Amino acid sequence: MRGRGKNGLQDVDMFGDDIYSSQNRAEKAKGKSKKRVPKSTRTKAREKRMRLLRNRAVLIIAGVVILALLVVLFTVMFKGCGNSPSKVVNVSTETKFKQEARKATPSEATPNGGSSSGGESKKSASSFKTPNITDDNSPAEVYGECCVWNSTGFLRFVPDQGSAEAYASAVNSLAEQAPSVNFYNMVVPSSTELCLPDRLKTGDFTTSSQAEFITSVNNALSDKVKSVNAYDSLVDHNNDYIYYKSDDNWTDLGAYYGYDAFAKATGQTPLDLANCEDKTIEGFYGSYSLYTAVPGEDTVHYRVLPYEAPMDVTDQNGVSYTNPSPYYEAATSGSFTYGVFLVGDNPLCVIRSSSPAAQKDKKLLVVKEDYGDAIAPYLSYNYGEVHVIDYRYFDSMGMKFSDYCSQNGITDVLVINDVKSAGSQTQIGSLSAI
Repeated sequence: MRGRGKNGLQDVDMFGDDIYSSQNRAEKAKGKSKKRVPKSTRTKAREKRMRLLRNRAVLIIAGVVILALLVVLFTVMFKGCGNSPSKVVNVSTETKFKQEARKATPSEATPNGGSSSGGESKKSASSFKTPNITDDNSPAEVYGECCVWNSTGFLRFVPDQGSAEAYASAVNSLAEQAPSVNFYNMVVPSSTELCLPDRLKTGDFTTSSQAEFITSVNNALSDKVKSVNAYDSLVDHNNDYIYYKSDDNWTDLGAYYGYDAFAKATGQTPLDLANCEDKTIEGFYGSYSLYTAVPGEDTVHYRVLPYEAPMDVTDQNGVSYTNPSPYYEAATSGSFTYGVFLVGDNPLCVIRSSSPAAQKDKKLLVVKEDYGDAIAPYLSYNYGEVHVIDYRYFDSMGMKFSDYCSQNGITDVLVINDVKSAGSQTQIGSLSAI
């Protein structure tokens, strides 16, 4: 069929438009017969699938992160001083025979206006002697908090925040409870300070200055308390066997030099080691050996005193007995050999001395943790009685510190701790509780 215009002629444009219109109508009719999904619905479906994929990705990533954190946590828990060295430390190849000079920090200012040694002016950390440490430039291995160098273990020292002032406050409080008693305090440095080269106190084994810590303690002590400088006495002998290789305690010889410092601080003549019989126990493996077999075994020395000094002991179960001397001579090799001193850690020991040099009317009370064990026997040379209380267990005695002093006629008190205990808020809490 042809379309015609007004002039009766064929109208090509109208014909074309008519064909297009017919096709368009056919397509539209076909489209109506087929149900098509709206575009908005398809978009929502895609978005839903994307959200599911994202959620799965987030869950996978979170699972990986949690697993990694658990691995790190268990590694830290079981690492400690573990059997695998975390790093070989060899910071410098240049031999250092002297430690760097120490300077006090502004934080060492005394909060209570006290003085360091019974009226002396305050001192800085540089007032202590600088140890000469022979260094063969060999590397060290770090096992968590332990460093092993030349088959000798060293413990990292990082005191708790504010512990120097808190420790001094605890000692000051004890002194206030016994106003008529002569009061002394000794904080003992560890082998890390006096025997380990500075080049090894970096990186994985960065450790705090013990000279600065002890200075902070001394400057915070009240006028009632006199500080005893064991630091310099030990520095003079730091190349001797004054610390164990496998344990963080000082040896019998180290304790003797601490005793010598106390005797001089109190104007007394110390016992001459030449008058004592040296006995030994081989095969001591201290606390470091519980974590690593690297440190060598130790020999425990103890000195038979040239006079009678029986010791009354009250153990943690409240059982009392008398030992013929301040030493447990039945001690054998192993991990508890240090128990030869004072028969180990007990709430109370009383050494009754027959030393001709001892002043019978003077009674010394030693308030201690482990470091007091080896020094106490020497103190019996100068005192008729040496009472020793371990503040960690003294609460089992059911008696307060002030009552004990008054009831037993105590004339002098020596509080002794190593830097690790003096820098521990837990130990300070135990000391404050007696």
